[in-house]
Amino acid sequence: MGKIDIIGLGEVVVDWVAEIPHFPKLDEKIDAINENYFSGGVTANYLVAVARLGVSCGFIGAVGDDLYGDFLVRDFKKEKIDTKLLLKKKGKKTPVNFIFVVKGEKTIIQSPHMKTTKLKLIDLDESYISKSKVLHTTLIHPKISERVINLAKEHDIKISIDLESQIAQRGWSSLKDMLLKADILIPNKEGVKMITKCNTPKDAAKELIRKGIPLVIITLSNKGALVTTAEFQKEIPTYDVNNIVDTTGAGDVFNGAFSVAYWIKKWNLEKSIKYANAAAALKIQKLGARTGMPFETELIQFLKENDSEDLFK
Repeated sequence: MGKIDIIGLGEVVVDWVAEIPHFPKLDEKIDAINENYFSGGVTANYLVAVARLGVSCGFIGAVGDDLYGDFLVRDFKKEKIDTKLLLKKKGKKTPVNFIFVVKGEKTIIQSPHMKTTKLKLIDLDESYISKSKVLHTTLIHPKISERVINLAKEHDIKISIDLESQIAQRGWSSLKDMLLKADILIPNKEGVKMITKCNTPKDAAKELIRKGIPLVIITLSNKGALVTTAEFQKEIPTYDVNNIVDTTGAGDVFNGAFSVAYWIKKWNLEKSIKYANAAAALKIQKLGARTGMPFETELIQFLKENDSEDLFK
């Protein structure tokens, strides 16, 4: 693969997904409606969304030296994602997450190996990173994240950070040096309230702008996305779909589609968010984080049929 436009630094995992009728009580045994395993991981899912929309991308991270790791590497290659900096770590285990889905909504139990199966600083390739246009990361591994963010800054690469609640728990003081280097912060609503200690997403977004982050987009599940800059704040609704099967990966496909639209296609903010909302609306109609992630032709067709402002005609 030649030059890579978008690089993702973070996690790749196996998702064991069980669709269940309700969440069991303590010591209760229930039958699953459906069960399967998929490639997953927030950063890896983001890159699949990018690749399916026709943009070159590569993953920076690690798997264990086991069959699960082989499975994840094969899936990356099938999706045409560059794996030059996806390394197998000897003696380490590939993370496996357990996801329970009830009526389309998910609960995730994360693997402890997400924190321990990781790259070392010596594994990084500065020339590989320096040639990209966009870096997207979740800050899961602090030392590696800090180094790659600094490299991105040195080479004028746009920085996109996805802040989830388990990372936000570290607190503003431990994350601020990395967060303040972001060109865009895309946290979920719980993560953003946690990092700012604000009660509402709107107040939290305004607080992050006040601290110096130029653009904050908060995903609001079925309500769409809240975009905030120093000049304005606006909620952009998502597209209604009747068949919600699994919301796992919806935020990841939103982030990937937004990066493609805003940083690569150079569309304006509102059009880019609509593109991302539509990608998420298509994804949630299938079980598994990646199964419903759309290709470009499918996404544009959906927007032509569903966008009332005809921005995509």
